[in-house]
Amino acid sequence: MYKYIFTLSLLFFFHLGFSENTEDISPPPADYEYDASLDQPEITIREEKDEFIEEYRLNGNLYMIKVTPKNMPSYYLIKYDQNGDWVRKDMEGSAVSIPMWVIGEF
Repeated sequence: MYKYIFTLSLLFFFHLGFSENTEDISPPPADYEYDASLDQPEITIREEKDEFIEEYRLNGNLYMIKVTPKNMPSYYLIKYDQNGDWVRKDMEGSAVSIPMWVIGEF
């Protein structure tokens, strides 16, 4: 009995939530321009001796380096913390990468 009443009350509230008049909602402004450079990293590619080096920067901060030696598999140097410690990550057999987002800077 309680399941029946609970199901009916959920259906009732679900119906109330979607019965709003959607004509009052205005479309987004047409003059909005998306700047893709805000979300994309800056990638600098250079060649040194027998390897290609790709530097990935976001907001001017270097956070990852991809090194591709000639005739060898590539590997990554990922910034571990803000003190400048780097960790090497190979493509084969790599461990799980732990997210390290910057919540706020002072």
